[in-house]
Amino acid sequence: MQQRPNAPVSRHVKVGIMEESELVVHGLRAMLEPHSALVTLVAHRADGPAPLVDLTLYEPHRRAAGVRPAPQRFPTRMVAFGWDCSPEAVSTEMSRGAAGFVSKWLPARRLVWNLLQVADGRVVVDAWTGQAEAEKAAAEKWPLTQRETEVLSMIAAGKANRDIAEETNLSINSVKSYIRGAYSKIEVTSRSQAVLWAIQHGLLMSPEPEQTRPRLHAHAVR
Repeated sequence: MQQRPNAPVSRHVKVGIMEESELVVHGLRAMLEPHSALVTLVAHRADGPAPLVDLTLYEPHRRAAGVRPAPQRFPTRMVAFGWDCSPEAVSTEMSRGAAGFVSKWLPARRLVWNLLQVADGRVVVDAWTGQAEAEKAAAEKWPLTQRETEVLSMIAAGKANRDIAEETNLSINSVKSYIRGAYSKIEVTSRSQAVLWAIQHGLLMSPEPEQTRPRLHAHAVR
């Protein structure tokens, strides 16, 4: 069973946004206003200096005329913020070095939680779209057992086999057996491939209440 992650540090976080549309900036600022004690949104204009912020939101693959593309190198902790939450879109941005990927479908409270997690040094992927039926169908096709899911999520969180054994009260050989079983089912052969698979499929700790089955969205990793 997955566990709720530790609460993020209690501090004010400045979040930049690479966005030329005043409508989008003002809309997001109004959305976050009830949480102003925790988060402040700062516009990052193309014609001005980069603001001093804790992290920056950007929309991946913006190629329309007059719109800045996402940076090729990230000068600060960058968080992709988009409508396309497909595994391909998420893995592309994470492989480029993004500190997180959050969906534009998120409600304000959940978005703020994710931003605080990123500012606290975690890697966050929350590709939730609100499509309950799609999530249910995907969950029904989940290839792993509950124990394999738990072990793989701990691998994605960076835990060593011995740490996993201690936290799950399993023997080290049992842990290795679950890992082999999970790797076989998801068709990977290395720990790094398993972590990438976990990111693509949302198998990370959720900021929402615990679920009885693996969540496919919303995650945080140290």
